[in-house]
Amino acid sequence: MKKHLRDLLRECRARVDAKATVPHGRDRRRPGISQENTAALLGCSTRWYATLESGRMENPTREFLDSVAFVLRMTDQERQALFLYASGRLPPALEEPPSLSPHPDWDSFVQQQVQPACIYTRSWDLVVANTQYLDLLYGDVQGGVAGLADRNILRFVLLDPTNRCGALADWQDSWALPMLSELRAALAATPDDRELTALLRSVLVDPVVRTLWDRSSIPLRIHPDGVTQAVRHPQRGHVEFTVLAANPMQARDLRFVTLMMVDAGPVRRAPGTRAVSQQPVAATRHRQSGPCADAESRSVRPW
Repeated sequence: MKKHLRDLLRECRARVDAKATVPHGRDRRRPGISQENTAALLGCSTRWYATLESGRMENPTREFLDSVAFVLRMTDQERQALFLYASGRLPPALEEPPSLSPHPDWDSFVQQQVQPACIYTRSWDLVVANTQYLDLLYGDVQGGVAGLADRNILRFVLLDPTNRCGALADWQDSWALPMLSELRAALAATPDDRELTALLRSVLVDPVVRTLWDRSSIPLRIHPDGVTQAVRHPQRGHVEFTVLAANPMQARDLRFVTLMMVDAGPVRRAPGTRAVSQQPVAATRHRQSGPCADAESRSVRPW
């Protein structure tokens, strides 16, 4: 059984398109993704996943095996074989896809948050956001989320010229590259998702984003929970926050996010990232030249 399990998992890993998952897969001589990449997509350690593939894991949970089947895009027969080889029993029948509609009280919950907060879909479309969130990232939006010209957060972050030219601090390394890494992971998990595929096409039209997407060394990020980022607000100046993310239990394809403000003081940043100016964005903009010179006039942001 151990050999059958190992062969099954290796075969499924070899089928996964490395270019749509993490950059490390591109340099592999073997097709597919490595054990390390698979573990990253599962949210576990490489050693833990290797224990499963070697047949040494005792009593793996249904949730873990279903996650493996999902990440490796197994067919129903492969999923059944995985359960048989790994646990000695057939899996329960697949459940219906999760609902995309959260409980109605989630809307009120988001609006009542003191910190900026929102809920968005797995394809980064805003469902609900409070005034603090919209003011911090979008400016003075009339009509809430319904007043946005485009509700997609990822497109807004990647394509809005004001974001690139100073509104989002350290735009390339702290915002663009990590979000593109999240998009790769999402496409790896659901490669046939039409909304994600369309979203990818819409951002790759931009040559700057295309260059970043084609990089061979995008930092791995599956989700934003715990990440520290910053914006340059025209009135508040440099605003730094930690992202906290979770899923509503009745609609797990949705993501609840709140931005916890970091106390004033020395700017904390992840290892390897450069310091960013703490000047208000307006002070930064008037010195812009080249492609950023007319960013404010081209932006849809009503600042």
